[in-house]
Amino acid sequence: MARESRVLKVGDRAPDFALPNALSGATVRLADFLGRPLLLYFGRGTWCPTCRKWMSEIETNMPELQKRKAQAVTIMAQDPARMQAALQAHRYPFPVLGDAGREVVKAYGVYVRANLESINMARPANFVLDPAGIVKYIHIASVQIEFASFADILSTLDAM
Repeated sequence: MARESRVLKVGDRAPDFALPNALSGATVRLADFLGRPLLLYFGRGTWCPTCRKWMSEIETNMPELQKRKAQAVTIMAQDPARMQAALQAHRYPFPVLGDAGREVVKAYGVYVRANLESINMARPANFVLDPAGIVKYIHIASVQIEFASFADILSTLDAM
């Protein structure tokens, strides 16, 4: 069962960010995505099999996102340099950003200091933002193997 956010609510403006693209090193900002809906996924790291599974789910659903003029971006609570090998082996059709300092993970309220599954990680989470950067959907997993409903994500996009 998804967790309620203690930081962001539907209707809030999404916190700005500037993070490195894990492959290119280029700085990517939230503002780069404004003007179109955005699916923002937070994951633990490219080493995490359940995170890679959800990224593959996003990849599979890219045609549906594109029909809705939506973009996708993933933010991993990991040093970008440590993501290189995994991202070279599997090139996703969306940017994968590294949040080594966990600042953005904390700003979005998905940081886990320590629990039975994680230490200093991001809780898997999905946010849908409208073209102005307003949060329209939040799903924060209670456990690492919990996933958002892609049907709910698409319904949220359809309602915009």
